[in-house]
Formats: sequence, C-alpha cells, structure tokens
Amino acid sequence: MARNSVIIGILMLALWVVPGIGLIMAVAGLVLGIISYDNLKDDMARAGIFLNSLGFSLSILNLTVSIYLFLSGEVDLFSLLEQLNQLE
Repeated sequence: MARNSVIIGILMLALWVVPGIGLIMAVAGLVLGIISYDNLKDDMARAGIFLNSLGFSLSILNLTVSIYLFLSGEVDLFSLLEQLNQLE
C-alpha cells in the first residue's frame, strides 16, 4: 500500500492543476499512506503522505483561485467557451 501511495503522490504532482481529479487522487493517496504508515511505520508510506499532502494543498489552492477568478469576473466562462468554439 505504501508503494501505491507514493505512485499516486507522484501522479498528483502532475495532476494538481485539475482540481476535481487532484482532490480525489489526493484523498485516495492519503488514505493509503496513512493506513500503510499505521501498519508498517515505513519511510515509503511517510513519503506518500508527504507527496499527497502537497498535492492536496496545491489542488485546494488551484480550486480557490479558480473560484475567485470566476466570481470576481476576471475570467468569463462564456467568452472562454466561445473562443474555444472559434478555434475548431
């Protein structure tokens, strides 16, 4: 389980920019890391907990900034979607 937590933590460092996926993966990795650390007291489990905690924090930060930008009007979702449709 500790190895799985580390693998999820490494993936988190690439996927924290997608808040939904990042949060789900972080919670799964943290659960695996904590369970493994409670059973084995392994350094790999500790590394998994650290990586997933870092990814979780970055995902929360990304989600918070995204919500702020949408609510403040800095980013208009409809104009963004129109621009994406014009590219096709």
